[in-house]
Amino acid sequence: MYLLALLLFITPASPEPTDAPVSDPPAEEEPRPCDEVEEAQEGVRSLKNDMLGLEFFLLDKKEHKTYCPYTKWEQPGLEEYKKDPKSHLPKECKSEKI
Repeated sequence: MYLLALLLFITPASPEPTDAPVSDPPAEEEPRPCDEVEEAQEGVRSLKNDMLGLEFFLLDKKEHKTYCPYTKWEQPGLEEYKKDPKSHLPKECKSEKI
């Protein structure tokens, strides 16, 4: 029994040689603080465009119904407003507002 226990302690547990050099995992490049600031600024710009686009989209829909419901107009999709946040109402509707 002592011989069996001695053999277990002598034999390595893993099939790899114990003399193999240990290598550190490759270092991950940490983002610089200025990169994080630029990413945050871009995120804010994108959020601002999204909010302005939504605001113009809803305002155009409301003003079309209020000021020129008989003018034929197909409202662009919300994505179009988000790309270019401005009013897309036809000129006829804009001139009729008081």
